[in-house]
Amino acid sequence: MTSGPIHAYTAAKAGVIQITQTLAAEWGRVGVRVNAVSPGFTRTAMLEAGIASGALDKELLSRPSAMNRLVEPFEVAQAIAWLLSPKSSGVTGINLPVDAGFIAGSTWAAYGGLPEAPEA
Repeated sequence: MTSGPIHAYTAAKAGVIQITQTLAAEWGRVGVRVNAVSPGFTRTAMLEAGIASGALDKELLSRPSAMNRLVEPFEVAQAIAWLLSPKSSGVTGINLPVDAGFIAGSTWAAYGGLPEAPEA
């Protein structure tokens, strides 16, 4: 969905998205729905360890996202639960980013960054 320095990962992600669409088209007529979920930077134990060690910078991971934050694991779980529920019965062949708006905001840096939130 975006480029990055981990070439195999980005190519694999593209492959997952494409096979999701292909299988959804192929299996949809027999009632099988196929969808993918693409979590953004999610506050997992591994990510927190990377931040604590200094290998990752929480600000650099959060700043490009429209919501200016990381994703919580339960948010990814809720998206998956919705896709598994009857509430999404008409949804197939999609890739659902759960990324706090990272994709939406990531290119704004070229234009000075995302605007600050208005003060309450």
